Amino acid sequence: MSGVDGDAERTALLESIEELLQPLMRSVLKFGLSHADLVAVVRGLYISAVRDQLVEQSRPVTVARLALMAGVTRGEAENIIENKKRRRFARVENTNRVDRLSLLLTIWHDDSRFSTPYGAPLDLSLSPERSFKTFDELLAASTIGLDRDTALDELVAAGCIEIHEDKFVRCLNRTFIPTGVDVSRISRLGRFVGALNATFAHNLLRTSDEPSYFERIFVSDSLVSLEYRDELLGLLREEGPVFLDKLCRWSVEKEEPLRDPNGKRYGVGVYFYEDTKSAATSDNAEAVELAGNA
Repeated sequence: MSGVDGDAERTALLESIEELLQPLMRSVLKFGLSHADLVAVVRGLYISAVRDQLVEQSRPVTVARLALMAGVTRGEAENIIENKKRRRFARVENTNRVDRLSLLLTIWHDDSRFSTPYGAPLDLSLSPERSFKTFDELLAASTIGLDRDTALDELVAAGCIEIHEDKFVRCLNRTFIPTGVDVSRISRLGRFVGALNATFAHNLLRTSDEPSYFERIFVSDSLVSLEYRDELLGLLREEGPVFLDKLCRWSVEKEEPLRDPNGKRYGVGVYFYEDTKSAATSDNAEAVELAGNA
């Protein structure tokens, strides 16, 4: 690799990192994060990447070596590593909470004990009543380790279920998305945006014997109105769940015979986005405004 090519690649990567982070800056300010907080996170990521690289190269991994390569003191490196461990633990806890309720909804739709032959979830009784299936039976079958009141509260808040006359529960949506700006939603942001970034990184760095991961994008050819936006959102809300339901049913059939304790988890995401660079608040317009206010 020539120096010119290397400089071009470094510049392109830095610009890509900047674009990845730019949409998050409003949230950074909203939740009171400082420049020092961001620097600490990046240093932690850098230290983790260096550690992984040293392990791959069968080279010794020490805090002193990591500190030297990250440009921090040994004490700072130790604090960064410990803080990263604490954040990872909290993130795993929140991720598990979302995963458990998602699993419950999947069983409700796909397990013949709790759904019709056409895949529609049954209404579940809140107390034993004749031959009706109960919500407690669903909880037991899903083995998610949540008590009934917690699960019901979470599912109602997310708009996944309705409780009628305190007698039975009706499922409205098989996708669990936590409501409000809480820790679970923030963790979800990192988890799924991180998954998307991992796909691009895989395709960028993959070897010739590794498969290319699917990545496609659609965007309107011209600037369009809010009416277009609303109609596109309506189409996605109608067709998107159908596609994801099909994937879920396919996965249920495939997972059992293809389980591998040494394997990985694979998934697909569908999302809508707004191309802000096509709006009036482009980088150039911002630069002109800042110059005018100087």
